[in-house]
Amino acid sequence: MLTASPEMRKSIRKTAKDLSRHEMTQWKSILCDLDREMSILEVGCGRGGKTDFLKSQGFKNILGVEKNIYQVEECNKRGLNVVSLEDFDAEYSETKFDFLVLSHIIEHFKFEDLISFVDGYLKYLKPGGLILIATPMLHPHFWLDLDHEKPYYPQGIKNFYSGSSEQVGFSSEYELKLKDIRFRKSPFKVKNDRNLLLKKNDLPMLLVNLFCAALFKFSFYVLGYKTGWVGLFRLKS
Repeated sequence: MLTASPEMRKSIRKTAKDLSRHEMTQWKSILCDLDREMSILEVGCGRGGKTDFLKSQGFKNILGVEKNIYQVEECNKRGLNVVSLEDFDAEYSETKFDFLVLSHIIEHFKFEDLISFVDGYLKYLKPGGLILIATPMLHPHFWLDLDHEKPYYPQGIKNFYSGSSEQVGFSSEYELKLKDIRFRKSPFKVKNDRNLLLKKNDLPMLLVNLFCAALFKFSFYVLGYKTGWVGLFRLKS
C-alpha cells in the first residue's frame, strides 16, 4: 500500500498549492499602474487575505466590509481596517470611494440577486472610479464549493453593464467599461479519485498532482487551463 503519512500528505499538498499560484500574478499586472493613494472599498474581505495583498502592493487607504463578525474581529486584531455590514451602513452611507474590489463574491449569487448586490455597492463608487472583479469560470472543480451558485464570464458582465443590455427583465442605472482583463490558470489536477478521498494508497495520485503543478509552474503557466478571470472596469462618469 502506497499510503502517504499525514505529514507527507500535508507537505505534498502544500508544495503543489504553492507551485499552482497564478491569480495574484494577474492581480499585480492589473494593479501595477494604479494610484497607491486612492481610497479602496473591499467587499466581503473575509479573513483579510486580499487586504493584506493590497497593502503589500503599496495601497494605504483600504476599508474592508465583511458580514461575518468573527472575521471582522480577527481582521481588526491584525490591524486591518474592517467593519461589519451594519457599521458600514451607519458610518459610510455618504462616502464615495475611488476603487471597489469584489474578489470571489459574485459566483455566490444568482443573477437576479447579483445585480442588486453589485448595484448596491456601485453607488459608493465615485464617477469614473474603478471596480475589480475576480471570480472563477466553470471548470471541473467549480461545484466542489457547495455555496457556488453560478459562474460568471467577463463577456456577460461587460455586456450587461454596457448601457445597451438586452437582458429581459433586468437592467442597471450604471455603466461599466472594461479597462483590463486577465485570466487565471490552474494546473491539471486529479480531484475525484477514490484513493485521494479515502486517503488510502493515495501517494501515487498525490505525486501526479505535484508533478502537474511543477510542470505548470516551470512552463510559465502554459501547461494548464483557464479557471477564472480578473477584470478591471471603470464606472461611467
